Amino acid sequence: MSLRRPRKLETVIYTSIWLLIVVLCLLDVMRARSYTEFPVMSIDLLRHLAFGLLPFLILFCIHNSLLLPRLLFRNRYIGYLCATVLLVAMVWGCQYFHFFREFVQHDFPERVMHHRGPRPLLPLPLFLDMVYDLLIIGVNLAIALIFQRFEDRLEHESLLKANAESQLAYLKVQINPHFYMNMLNNIHGMIDINPEKAQEMLIDMSNLMRYMLYESSKPRIALSAEIGFLRDYLNVMRQRFPKSKVEISSRLPTDGEAAGIMIPPLLFLVFIENAFKHGISYRSESFVSVRVDLADGNVRFSCLNSRHPESSDKERQPGIGMKNINQRLKLLYGDRYRLSAESSEKAYSVNLIIPANETAYTDN
Repeated sequence: MSLRRPRKLETVIYTSIWLLIVVLCLLDVMRARSYTEFPVMSIDLLRHLAFGLLPFLILFCIHNSLLLPRLLFRNRYIGYLCATVLLVAMVWGCQYFHFFREFVQHDFPERVMHHRGPRPLLPLPLFLDMVYDLLIIGVNLAIALIFQRFEDRLEHESLLKANAESQLAYLKVQINPHFYMNMLNNIHGMIDINPEKAQEMLIDMSNLMRYMLYESSKPRIALSAEIGFLRDYLNVMRQRFPKSKVEISSRLPTDGEAAGIMIPPLLFLVFIENAFKHGISYRSESFVSVRVDLADGNVRFSCLNSRHPESSDKERQPGIGMKNINQRLKLLYGDRYRLSAESSEKAYSVNLIIPANETAYTDN
């Protein structure tokens, strides 16, 4: 645990408490002197008050500046306990000798000799000094522990956030090459079939890569930009597969409908990639359907694709993209998202619901 802690507010509280104590003590003494022939305020009065409060102030300073940070906050509990008991004993011992010196100087012993009735084991002023010593230690300890607890919590949250940001950065580094690999495979497959279309796909891919380079590095982007990216990606896929064999449909919100909504970038891409990877077959008719809706302060994404016997085994083995997106969603939204998947004999669907404009951590 760090020895040096930000203590600005804590110092203000301690200063305010000590000023309040001085003012209350001064007012109490002035009230008592107002019933006597002595002046209400004098230099001797201030000197006597300062000398009376000095042991308490020394006790507080040593406990707050030395014992707490060097022993208690370093988990040296036995050492702290022994040192605190020794400190209180030393301060109270000084108060004890001072009291009896004043006691003798003012001829109090003669008055005690003529006092009738039971004598207390400890004079009231010394008993009150002990109570005040323990009260100072207790209040100082309580305030310091409250602030230390608060600072420990902030430090813990800061570490969690930093760890989450580093994990998100690592996951996105993995997602981007995964996307490029799939796209290059698609273009490679088109070169032999239709070179002109492969060139068009390469141009479209350059637009997608530009988005990946300049937009995906941001913590959050406009939903309209992400929707535009998905449209471009689906257009590339439409060029990749023949319409007679593969039906690709989408229902996406317009820029006006998505205005003002921010989401982490590339959140839906993995699901669509997997839909084309596992849901397309050259032997039978296939389909991929993508839909994004806005309702009740949430962004609802769904992706439906056809399911074929030859791809069933692959679907049971989730790739790195799906593993990463699950980790990323947990880091971004905690338990405030819903991800579900449904599989039937002929179709497979993924549904994701995330809160609009809300993330738990900054996705850098």
